[in-house]
Amino acid sequence: MITIDPPDPLTIVMVGDQLSVHIRRWSEALAERGIRVVPVDLARRGRPAPMVAAELARARRRLGRLSRQPGTVVAVHYLHGGFVATALRGLHPVVLHAWGTDVTTVRPGPLGRLRTRQLGALLRHADAVTATGEFLGSVILRRFGVRATIVPFGIDTSLFHPGAGTTKGSAGAGEGPLRIGFVKWLEPKYGAQDLVEALGLLADLPFKATLVGDGPLRESLETRVRELGLAERVQFLGRRPHSEIPELLRGFDLLAMPSRQEAWGVAAAEASATAIPVVATRIGGIPEVVIDGETGLLVPAQDPPALAAAIRLLAGDPDLRHRLGEAGRERVVSLFAWQRCVDLMVDVYRDAAGSARQR
Repeated sequence: MITIDPPDPLTIVMVGDQLSVHIRRWSEALAERGIRVVPVDLARRGRPAPMVAAELARARRRLGRLSRQPGTVVAVHYLHGGFVATALRGLHPVVLHAWGTDVTTVRPGPLGRLRTRQLGALLRHADAVTATGEFLGSVILRRFGVRATIVPFGIDTSLFHPGAGTTKGSAGAGEGPLRIGFVKWLEPKYGAQDLVEALGLLADLPFKATLVGDGPLRESLETRVRELGLAERVQFLGRRPHSEIPELLRGFDLLAMPSRQEAWGVAAAEASATAIPVVATRIGGIPEVVIDGETGLLVPAQDPPALAAAIRLLAGDPDLRHRLGEAGRERVVSLFAWQRCVDLMVDVYRDAAGSARQR
């Protein structure tokens, strides 16, 4: 007789920007395990406040109905202040997923203080809170007195893997220019401007740099690249779908991640999973992902000369690039593999559902 496993009794109401690649990944992974996922989109995306308020009222009624169903958990990704706090008032069980700037940003003035109070009340109301790493967890504890469970975003190591022909020292081992990659939004906090200045200090070095991503700095960065005489050596690819990122990473010899602000470091973990070394800044949660001298090199933030020196070191030592890349792959597989992180998340949801039944 063929037996069919019954569907998982959990239902996760997934609140957040449904266009986010991270929310899509979590939703798909839960659905693959037989868990029902109900999307609720509260992202503003530039919409006027009255429209968001009307949608909030509808979402509040819907969340109220859903949360009364047995085994249902309301999961909120990326935390906002008043809007979400209002929508969740009185609902249980609720799990909040902090991503970074949603809890690290401190805004000045009366509105900033109001948002901080709202965010603190929201966090203390939750049945569970998760953070992507220890750095973010420590910020939540220090600012709001709430302990978070650490659940990284996780990396699918079956997609992010070394190229089939990768051998010791094969990546840029003296054959052709060094291939430098950058995969982030072109926003000030991610430091692409510091990378461009560092490339200007490496004009004597054979390299080809590819910046993947788009954002408000693109025009000024392209202008600066032309001023430095690097227009033929620096390529701006623009935004690319997440499905293309693994193959792009496999085409690089190293990833530059000169962020000025970073809660964890998904791009660094994805690069390490493809066995390429990462040159990154020693800020926020990046040192949890990039181990200096073991899986990559860490430099001070906003320091183009230090960034250039680290890239130059790796350019001249293919064996070092290989060792760092291999160690990075091993670290991601052991600590940040996708299915392991999904297991952790499901445990958080089950515990929250169980605690709600005991209320």
